[in-house]
Amino acid sequence: MERLLHAKAHGVRVIGSSTLALCHLASGAADAYYQFGLHCWDLAAATVIIREAGGIVMDTSGGPLDLMSCRVVAAGTREMATLIAQALQTINYGRDDEK
Repeated sequence: MERLLHAKAHGVRVIGSSTLALCHLASGAADAYYQFGLHCWDLAAATVIIREAGGIVMDTSGGPLDLMSCRVVAAGTREMATLIAQALQTINYGRDDEK
């Protein structure tokens, strides 16, 4: 997966905080973000910030974000978010409300 997504990326940053990384996206300091294993408390506030900044937040399936799904794709444009979501289609990750 990393090879597929990172082959066209200028660089990849891992900063250790999902909320901070999502806020970097909202500010324009990053172009996209994807993650499996985030919980609703990791996503709720940052989702509002990204959407208010004009960004896109969706489920890795390409559908609307479900805060309980534990997976997210966020990007500055719908096109970029959709491309990343399509690349992530083969990964299945459990939901918070099924554990």
